[in-house]
Amino acid sequence: MNQQTDKTFMESESIPRLIRRFAVPALVGMIANALYNIVDRIFVGQIVGPQGIAAIAISFPCMLFFISVSFLIGVGGASRVSILMGEGRRKRAEQTLGNSLLLSLAVSLAMMLAARFLFERILFLSGASETLFPEAAAYLSVIIYGIIFGTVSFSMSYQIRACGSPLYASCTQVIGAISNVLLDAIFVIALDMGVRGAAIATVMSQFISMCWVLAYFKLPKAALKLRLPFVLRPDVKTITRIFAVGTPACLVNLNFVMVHGMITNASSTYGGDLAVSATGIFMSMDSLLFMPAVAISEACQPIVGYNYGAGRGDRVIATIKAGLVATTIFYAVSFAALIRYAEYMVMLFNSTDQHLIEIAARAIRFANLGIPVMSVTLLTTALLQGLGRGREGLMLAVIRFGLFLWVPLLTLPRFFGLIGAWISFPVSDICGSIVSGIFMFRTIMKLKRGEDLGLCPNPPGN
Repeated sequence: MNQQTDKTFMESESIPRLIRRFAVPALVGMIANALYNIVDRIFVGQIVGPQGIAAIAISFPCMLFFISVSFLIGVGGASRVSILMGEGRRKRAEQTLGNSLLLSLAVSLAMMLAARFLFERILFLSGASETLFPEAAAYLSVIIYGIIFGTVSFSMSYQIRACGSPLYASCTQVIGAISNVLLDAIFVIALDMGVRGAAIATVMSQFISMCWVLAYFKLPKAALKLRLPFVLRPDVKTITRIFAVGTPACLVNLNFVMVHGMITNASSTYGGDLAVSATGIFMSMDSLLFMPAVAISEACQPIVGYNYGAGRGDRVIATIKAGLVATTIFYAVSFAALIRYAEYMVMLFNSTDQHLIEIAARAIRFANLGIPVMSVTLLTTALLQGLGRGREGLMLAVIRFGLFLWVPLLTLPRFFGLIGAWISFPVSDICGSIVSGIFMFRTIMKLKRGEDLGLCPNPPGN
């Protein structure tokens, strides 16, 4: 894809069609990515039982931490690449691309070394009981060796999407998910290796995904290329900008690390190991059920970034409005589905333990009461990331999670037990949407007045 072709469809194609062009592949990829852990839990839940699901749930906060760092590099780098391509600054965009890969390798290696020595302590902090610890340790002790593969494939797939190849990017997760299913069948069922077999399958599928991602930048159709000098030579200014934009996305996901650990601890305290299993099922379904809305918001981010870089504030606003309508519809449909069919969703993981089915279905219904208003928060995040406004995105993340979720999670379970932990989520969703709406309104007003674009008609050279 040459620059002129890219410029034509990004600046002239209708916004709804452009969103569909990015959202459909993103949705496929995100569902496939969510299936990494969901497939593990389905195989383990049906073969090993509720204790196996609980063991993976205990390990999940640590895995979420690795994903959070991938978001830091992926979102920060992709936002910068989109803006630079909109400005026509190809060389600077490739420098950002190379530095993104360098950061992925360096940070993932550091995380792998740290996790190797700390994973036992992490499991106990996540709420592992004496009965759950052996299975959880067997799973996580293998997963940590795939950190580099997962970080590189996840973060660099964002750069591929920013290059204008969302379909190829989504295939990264699809290939990984299909590989995971096939390998789970081999290691968990055929070889009867339990949770350890599920972990081996996940690591091997992540390696396959990483190979697919890196192969893209050697293709003739790649809008940008990975240049070895940019990979080997860090640029402080480029890395600083990646961190500035990617930090809010990283903090949002780091919050899930804390939240998952907190709710797992609350589940263990007020409901025992079976409640931990139920929470693991709820968190898995939560990540999968609302993927269409999340995919739409992520599709809006490169469109916003490119048109912002090209000085098209009108198309930035149109993108956010169209995304807001679409995500609201998807959230409403998903909310109705989970209220009606929660028990059937739980039975995907375990169809024999009626008590587990009842607890997990109740968790799904209570925790998602605030979901219909979440579209405002998602699109505000996409808008701020696309515009490269890392400071405001960080502020929003701190308010939404530090105040509106952690405080309820620390207080409500003391008064209402397990249900108190679950209703902390709708409290956060509703309050966070109100604050996000204020951020969105102020930003759109500035764009309408032509503020903060800061771009000239003829972009600077490479």
